[in-house]
Amino acid sequence: MAGTVVGSDTTEPPRSRPAEAEPAPALTVEAIPGVRELWRHTLGDPDVTIGMVESVPDLDHPCFDGARLTLVEPRWLPKIDPIKAYREHATFVASQLFGQPDSPVPGLAPRCRGVIVPILRDEATTLDPLNAARAVETLVEAGADIIHFAGASPTLSGDTEDLLKRAIRKAVRNGVLIVAPAGNEYGERRSIPAVLPEVLAVGAHDADGAMLRFSNWGPQYAGHGIVAPGDNVRAALVGGGTVVHRGTSVAAPIVTGVAALLESLRRQRGLPPDPPEVGRVLLASTRPCEPDQVHGEPARCLSGRLDVPAATRRVLADLPGVGVSALPAVLTRVFALGTLDYDFGTEERLEQFTKAMARCHPPLNPHEPLDMVDYLAEAPDASQDLIWTLNQDQGPIYALAPHGPYGEGLYELLRTLLAAQQLRRVERISVPGRLDGRTARLQTGQNLPVLDLEVPRGIYGWTTESLVDDALGADHDPAVHRALREFLDTVYYELASRGTSSRNRALNYAATNPLQVVHAITAATAARLTLADIAVAKSPYCRMGSDCQEVKLRFHDPADGSRAPWIWRFTIDVGDLLPVTVGEPRSWPEI
Repeated sequence: MAGTVVGSDTTEPPRSRPAEAEPAPALTVEAIPGVRELWRHTLGDPDVTIGMVESVPDLDHPCFDGARLTLVEPRWLPKIDPIKAYREHATFVASQLFGQPDSPVPGLAPRCRGVIVPILRDEATTLDPLNAARAVETLVEAGADIIHFAGASPTLSGDTEDLLKRAIRKAVRNGVLIVAPAGNEYGERRSIPAVLPEVLAVGAHDADGAMLRFSNWGPQYAGHGIVAPGDNVRAALVGGGTVVHRGTSVAAPIVTGVAALLESLRRQRGLPPDPPEVGRVLLASTRPCEPDQVHGEPARCLSGRLDVPAATRRVLADLPGVGVSALPAVLTRVFALGTLDYDFGTEERLEQFTKAMARCHPPLNPHEPLDMVDYLAEAPDASQDLIWTLNQDQGPIYALAPHGPYGEGLYELLRTLLAAQQLRRVERISVPGRLDGRTARLQTGQNLPVLDLEVPRGIYGWTTESLVDDALGADHDPAVHRALREFLDTVYYELASRGTSSRNRALNYAATNPLQVVHAITAATAARLTLADIAVAKSPYCRMGSDCQEVKLRFHDPADGSRAPWIWRFTIDVGDLLPVTVGEPRSWPEI
């Protein structure tokens, strides 16, 4: 793609420019040095959300089968179909980030959640700063941790409209990392928004580390620019198959994907969310370019070349190892949902349980949960010798550690929930707790962040059917029952998270105490509306010292597109260990 649209990809430089070297073999993201090693630690955390300012990707491409992607329609734009080149670009970039493992195009962060605001339809929409600002604001409201900005508008002044600058500054203040391509104008111009100091700008180099001559550079990028592979990169093509592209908007998703993996790694080891810190780590760990790689212009290299192994080492150096970390306690609050399990940690400990349980009458099997519950009922102190885990579909996410004056009662509660789960009286539990930086090693060698359990309050077990029945009462409308079940299943599966961020604690709590949701769904069902979208954003109104999040449910009429959607909002304060609902739900038609 040529020119200045959608990141200014270029398939070949204009003839008036110096010729580039002969193209190198096509590069896929797994071949980037250090990526496979980083994947051994994480394929991305479902709690980390990558927002994309892009066009409409071809989500029917087989590489997206299983990806957690949401399209948020920009309702401020007229309903125009994007031109073909824009769709191709969006498909290519989305596959670099979210292509699933073992698919035709593996992406960098396949387990992360993606939210796409497809505002790039043609040149006019790409160059419109109001359009860009609204997309950034929409992604912040949708919970984006990292925003990948595919559009690149050229500027000679190095400046842009205040409204876009304000939107970006607000996003950064809310803890969002923004990544954008530096542009492909041979350094004669700069690109918006990459030129803004709050944005991590990305230039492009070839397979040998030599800067691509068209990759922009200049003093405006000093201190917030990085260069990454952007030559002959292979990714998804609209309609299936793959294609090769080059350009700074091919390099930028590589930086975005690595940032998402590093942020995932931080969270999985118990550190609090901090995407901007990951951006600083990427800048601090860059490698300088060699003199023969910069074509006589050292500034072409920006702050240096992306170094995935060095960035990974920096993040791991800040993470606790097995046992107690030397770092100060972080005490990140968590409200997580999942299923209960246990692990022995070592073969020696498994052997101890095997021998002890073999002496029971009849002999008990340590791998059978109900046998384990029976054994622990007679030897409750042995509960502390197990590693209790909270699991989600992708496997164990936390090691649960009861402690304090309620420790004995908490272990008893875990045993009760494990038995109920095996008897199918419970299919999911909620767990409030705190992360303090410790980890525990499972038999598989996996290190899990330790979630400290302090009080039994808030640790519940339920089946979805019983929760719906309790919320609705004995005499309820089957349509409301189906709609509430759909909401809960969406939170449990499509929006599953580790419950560390404020918005995810609020959403998880809403799915354990759905009385507010019932009011919204009952009213919407009566009006023949169905649930279209779930979003969480920080509330502008909250008590001092609190952390209030607004859960927003958007309902629409699938049979009448001209009918205005209806919004329901309710507020949850997640400032304490156990979230609480604040005030009454509010509703209004969306204009």
